[in-house]
Amino acid sequence: ILALSSAFMYISRYAINSWGVFYLEAQKGYSTLDASFIISICPVCGIVGTIFSGVISDKLFGGRRNVPALIFGLMNVLALSLFLLVPGVHFWIDVLAMVLFGLGIGVLICFLGGLMAVDIAPRNASGAALGVVGIASYIGAGLQDVMSGVLIEGQKTVQNGVDVYDFTYINWFWIGAALLSVFFALLVWNVKPK
Repeated sequence: ILALSSAFMYISRYAINSWGVFYLEAQKGYSTLDASFIISICPVCGIVGTIFSGVISDKLFGGRRNVPALIFGLMNVLALSLFLLVPGVHFWIDVLAMVLFGLGIGVLICFLGGLMAVDIAPRNASGAALGVVGIASYIGAGLQDVMSGVLIEGQKTVQNGVDVYDFTYINWFWIGAALLSVFFALLVWNVKPK
């Protein structure tokens, strides 16, 4: 179940990494340079989230990972909603969305892809647990690239010789993946360490 949560988180993570610049150009009208700058904020903030993930869970939540996983999972949903559903060019809103998204992803990578898996797996199977979560995560990332490409291309029309994209299905696919990640993380809320 935790592997599914991580896989869905990777769908939203790699959606932004792979398609974020294109989305900002095609949907919001940013230049390539501005779109690249906005998306580059995400991994920088991801580093910050990763650095502080242990402190957040150990110092603020007494070693419990489920509460911060919920908080940062919902932060990702909020960030994606800001990024995808606020129409038009709103530079600072898009920057804020990538700050929140990056922080959330940085924390969730540590929790879903590492700390929570090790916490709930038997000590002699922690490596296998991490492997299963990692494989599921990258399967999610790979499927996302294919599905996003199909959805984007499938909703393309040509108007006056110009490609026009309808990102409605993409918006819900990416936000839905983030919501499903939160849902599956909640299913292991009360799982005790073995």
